[in-house]
Amino acid sequence: MVLRPAALLVLLFVCVSAFSQTPDQSSAQTNPNLPRSFHDPDLNITYFYPGRFEPDPASVTQNTGPASTSSTTTATPKCARSTFFANAVTPADTSSFVLSTIDNTCPNVLRGATTLGPFIREQIIRQLKQYGEPTVTQEATRYTIDGHPAAIVLASVPMPQAPGKIPQTTYAAKACFLGNVPVKAKKKSDPVDPTRHVLCFDFTTLHSDLYHLLFAFSLQFDNDTPQPIVPGSVIR
Repeated sequence: MVLRPAALLVLLFVCVSAFSQTPDQSSAQTNPNLPRSFHDPDLNITYFYPGRFEPDPASVTQNTGPASTSSTTTATPKCARSTFFANAVTPADTSSFVLSTIDNTCPNVLRGATTLGPFIREQIIRQLKQYGEPTVTQEATRYTIDGHPAAIVLASVPMPQAPGKIPQTTYAAKACFLGNVPVKAKKKSDPVDPTRHVLCFDFTTLHSDLYHLLFAFSLQFDNDTPQPIVPGSVIR
Protein backbone atom coordinates (compact mmCIF):
# COMPACT_ATOMS: atom_id res chain seq x y z
CA MET A 1 0.00 0.00 0.00
CA VAL A 2 1.59 3.26 -1.10
CA LEU A 3 0.42 5.65 1.59
CA ARG A 4 2.23 7.93 3.99
CA PRO A 5 1.36 6.90 7.55
CA ALA A 6 -0.22 10.26 8.25
CA ALA A 7 -2.32 10.15 5.09
CA LEU A 8 -4.12 7.00 6.20
CA LEU A 9 -6.42 8.93 8.48
CA VAL A 10 -6.18 12.53 7.34
CA LEU A 11 -8.33 11.81 4.29
CA LEU A 12 -10.80 10.12 6.61
CA PHE A 13 -11.64 13.49 8.13
CA VAL A 14 -11.61 16.04 5.37
CA CYS A 15 -13.62 18.44 7.48
CA VAL A 16 -10.77 19.84 9.50
CA SER A 17 -9.04 23.17 9.75
CA ALA A 18 -5.48 24.09 10.58
CA PHE A 19 -3.93 22.32 13.54
CA SER A 20 -4.82 24.57 16.45
CA GLN A 21 -3.54 22.84 19.57
CA THR A 22 -0.24 21.37 20.68
CA PRO A 23 0.34 18.29 22.84
CA ASP A 24 1.23 18.70 26.47
CA GLN A 25 4.95 18.94 27.10
CA SER A 26 4.48 16.28 29.75
CA SER A 27 3.46 13.92 26.95
CA ALA A 28 6.97 13.76 25.49
CA GLN A 29 7.68 10.30 26.86
CA THR A 30 9.86 7.78 25.06
CA ASN A 31 8.46 4.62 26.63
CA PRO A 32 5.69 3.28 24.32
CA ASN A 33 4.14 1.45 27.26
CA LEU A 34 3.43 4.69 29.12
CA PRO A 35 0.35 6.76 28.28
CA ARG A 36 0.61 10.26 26.88
CA SER A 37 -1.83 13.12 27.28
CA PHE A 38 -3.16 16.05 25.33
CA HIS A 39 -5.07 18.94 26.90
CA ASP A 40 -7.60 21.02 25.00
CA PRO A 41 -7.62 24.30 26.97
CA ASP A 42 -10.64 25.72 25.13
CA LEU A 43 -12.92 22.97 26.43
CA ASN A 44 -10.82 21.97 29.46
CA ILE A 45 -10.70 18.35 28.34
CA THR A 46 -7.65 16.12 28.74
CA TYR A 47 -7.23 13.11 26.46
CA PHE A 48 -5.03 10.13 27.31
CA TYR A 49 -3.68 7.82 24.60
CA PRO A 50 -1.15 4.96 24.23
CA GLY A 51 2.49 6.01 24.16
CA ARG A 52 3.09 4.12 20.90
CA PHE A 53 1.36 6.99 19.05
CA GLU A 54 3.54 9.89 17.94
CA PRO A 55 1.90 13.33 17.50
CA ASP A 56 2.09 14.57 13.92
CA PRO A 57 0.71 18.13 13.80
CA ALA A 58 2.15 19.00 10.39
CA SER A 59 0.24 16.23 8.66
CA VAL A 60 -3.16 17.78 9.37
CA THR A 61 -2.20 21.18 8.00
CA GLN A 62 -0.48 19.78 4.91
CA ASN A 63 -3.05 17.17 3.92
CA THR A 64 -6.40 18.80 4.69
CA GLY A 65 -8.72 18.37 1.74
CA PRO A 66 -10.71 21.16 0.05
CA ALA A 67 -13.85 22.49 1.69
CA SER A 68 -17.19 20.99 0.77
CA THR A 69 -20.26 23.22 0.65
CA SER A 70 -22.81 20.84 -0.84
CA SER A 71 -24.01 19.08 2.32
CA THR A 72 -25.42 20.50 5.52
CA THR A 73 -24.34 17.37 7.42
CA THR A 74 -20.73 17.45 6.22
CA ALA A 75 -18.47 19.46 8.47
CA THR A 76 -16.28 21.77 6.36
CA PRO A 77 -13.00 23.32 7.50
CA LYS A 78 -14.91 26.43 8.57
CA CYS A 79 -17.27 24.41 10.74
CA ALA A 80 -14.91 21.96 12.41
CA ARG A 81 -11.31 21.82 13.44
CA SER A 82 -8.83 19.11 14.15
CA THR A 83 -7.35 19.45 17.60
CA PHE A 84 -4.91 16.52 17.63
CA PHE A 85 -3.49 13.89 15.28
CA ALA A 86 -1.06 11.03 15.92
CA ASN A 87 0.02 7.78 14.32
CA ALA A 88 1.88 4.61 15.26
CA VAL A 89 4.07 2.97 12.63
CA THR A 90 5.56 -0.52 12.84
CA PRO A 91 6.91 -2.81 10.10
CA ALA A 92 3.61 -4.68 10.15
CA ASP A 93 1.03 -1.97 10.73
CA THR A 94 0.09 1.68 10.68
CA SER A 95 -2.53 2.91 13.15
CA SER A 96 -3.72 6.51 13.40
CA PHE A 97 -6.19 8.63 15.30
CA VAL A 98 -7.47 12.18 15.14
CA LEU A 99 -9.50 14.28 17.59
CA SER A 100 -11.79 16.94 16.20
CA THR A 101 -14.36 19.46 17.36
CA ILE A 102 -17.54 20.65 15.65
CA ASP A 103 -18.89 23.86 17.14
CA ASN A 104 -21.71 26.32 16.42
CA THR A 105 -19.78 28.18 13.72
CA CYS A 106 -22.16 26.39 11.35
CA PRO A 107 -25.44 25.71 13.19
CA ASN A 108 -26.73 23.27 10.56
CA VAL A 109 -23.58 21.16 10.76
CA LEU A 110 -23.67 21.13 14.55
CA ARG A 111 -27.35 20.22 14.54
CA GLY A 112 -26.67 17.30 12.19
CA ALA A 113 -23.76 16.13 14.31
CA THR A 114 -25.89 16.03 17.48
CA THR A 115 -27.87 13.13 15.99
CA LEU A 116 -24.66 11.14 16.59
CA GLY A 117 -25.53 7.73 15.10
CA PRO A 118 -26.77 8.83 11.63
CA PHE A 119 -24.10 11.53 11.41
CA ILE A 120 -21.26 9.15 12.33
CA ARG A 121 -22.44 6.48 9.88
CA GLU A 122 -22.70 8.97 7.03
CA GLN A 123 -19.27 10.39 7.77
CA ILE A 124 -17.38 7.11 8.06
CA ILE A 125 -18.92 5.73 4.86
CA ARG A 126 -18.14 8.91 2.92
CA GLN A 127 -14.60 9.00 4.24
CA LEU A 128 -13.81 5.36 3.42
CA LYS A 129 -15.30 5.57 -0.08
CA GLN A 130 -12.11 7.31 -1.12
CA TYR A 131 -10.44 3.90 -0.98
CA GLY A 132 -13.15 1.57 -2.26
CA GLU A 133 -16.51 0.17 -1.27
CA PRO A 134 -16.73 0.23 2.55
CA THR A 135 -18.70 -2.14 4.74
CA VAL A 136 -20.21 -1.16 8.08
CA THR A 137 -19.17 -3.93 10.46
CA GLN A 138 -20.99 -2.51 13.48
CA GLU A 139 -23.91 -0.13 13.20
CA ALA A 140 -24.18 2.87 15.51
CA THR A 141 -24.03 1.82 19.14
CA ARG A 142 -25.04 4.43 21.69
CA TYR A 143 -23.53 4.82 25.16
CA THR A 144 -22.45 7.60 27.51
CA ILE A 145 -19.10 9.03 28.58
CA ASP A 146 -19.41 10.53 32.04
CA GLY A 147 -23.03 11.38 31.30
CA HIS A 148 -22.30 12.75 27.80
CA PRO A 149 -24.32 10.98 25.06
CA ALA A 150 -21.99 9.17 22.62
CA ALA A 151 -22.11 6.71 19.72
CA ILE A 152 -19.63 4.66 17.70
CA VAL A 153 -19.64 3.03 14.24
CA LEU A 154 -17.12 0.47 12.91
CA ALA A 155 -16.40 -0.05 9.22
CA SER A 156 -13.76 -1.49 6.90
CA VAL A 157 -12.67 -1.14 3.28
CA PRO A 158 -10.29 -3.17 1.05
CA MET A 159 -7.34 -0.99 0.01
CA PRO A 160 -6.17 -0.75 -3.62
CA GLN A 161 -3.64 -3.53 -4.13
CA ALA A 162 -0.15 -2.43 -5.09
CA PRO A 163 1.87 -4.66 -7.46
CA GLY A 164 3.71 -7.34 -5.52
CA LYS A 165 2.02 -6.43 -2.25
CA ILE A 166 -0.33 -8.45 -0.07
CA PRO A 167 -3.94 -7.15 -0.19
CA GLN A 168 -4.77 -5.08 2.87
CA THR A 169 -7.92 -3.84 4.54
CA THR A 170 -8.32 -0.64 6.50
CA TYR A 171 -10.39 -0.97 9.67
CA ALA A 172 -11.94 2.22 11.01
CA ALA A 173 -13.86 3.32 14.07
CA LYS A 174 -15.51 6.69 14.55
CA ALA A 175 -16.98 7.81 17.87
CA CYS A 176 -18.60 11.17 18.58
CA PHE A 177 -20.02 12.59 21.79
CA LEU A 178 -21.64 15.77 23.02
CA GLY A 179 -19.14 18.22 24.51
CA ASN A 180 -21.68 19.43 27.04
CA VAL A 181 -24.73 17.75 28.50
CA PRO A 182 -27.81 19.82 27.50
CA VAL A 183 -29.94 20.78 30.47
CA LYS A 184 -33.69 20.62 29.98
CA ALA A 185 -35.62 23.69 31.03
CA LYS A 186 -37.55 23.35 34.25
CA LYS A 187 -40.17 25.76 32.98
CA LYS A 188 -41.48 26.22 29.45
CA SER A 189 -40.39 29.84 29.60
CA ASP A 190 -36.80 28.90 30.46
CA PRO A 191 -34.35 28.52 27.57
CA VAL A 192 -32.93 25.06 26.89
CA ASP A 193 -29.17 24.79 27.23
CA PRO A 194 -28.13 23.85 23.67
CA THR A 195 -25.33 21.52 22.61
CA ARG A 196 -22.36 23.77 21.95
CA HIS A 197 -19.82 21.21 20.76
CA VAL A 198 -19.71 17.72 19.29
CA LEU A 199 -16.35 16.01 19.73
CA CYS A 200 -15.20 13.17 17.49
CA PHE A 201 -12.51 10.50 17.69
CA ASP A 202 -11.41 8.72 14.50
CA PHE A 203 -9.25 5.60 14.61
CA THR A 204 -7.85 3.48 11.76
CA THR A 205 -5.62 0.43 11.64
CA LEU A 206 -4.57 -2.23 9.14
CA HIS A 207 -5.33 -5.13 11.48
CA SER A 208 -8.72 -5.80 13.02
CA ASP A 209 -7.13 -7.37 16.10
CA LEU A 210 -5.72 -3.91 16.94
CA TYR A 211 -9.23 -2.67 17.70
CA HIS A 212 -8.29 -3.49 21.30
CA LEU A 213 -6.18 -0.31 21.25
CA LEU A 214 -9.44 1.63 21.36
CA PHE A 215 -9.87 0.64 24.98
CA ALA A 216 -6.62 2.43 25.93
CA PHE A 217 -8.00 5.87 25.04
CA SER A 218 -9.68 7.92 27.75
CA LEU A 219 -10.62 11.50 28.51
CA GLN A 220 -11.21 13.73 31.48
CA PHE A 221 -13.83 16.47 31.56
CA ASP A 222 -12.67 19.36 33.73
CA ASN A 223 -11.36 17.70 36.91
CA ASP A 224 -13.65 14.69 36.84
CA THR A 225 -12.48 11.08 36.85
CA PRO A 226 -11.02 9.95 33.48
CA GLN A 227 -13.47 7.89 31.43
CA PRO A 228 -12.81 5.53 28.48
CA ILE A 229 -13.65 7.01 25.10
CA VAL A 230 -14.68 3.54 23.91
CA PRO A 231 -15.76 1.17 26.72
CA GLY A 232 -15.16 -2.50 26.02
CA SER A 233 -18.87 -3.22 26.34
CA VAL A 234 -19.79 -1.29 23.16
CA ILE A 235 -17.55 -3.24 20.77
CA ARG A 236 -19.22 -6.45 19.63
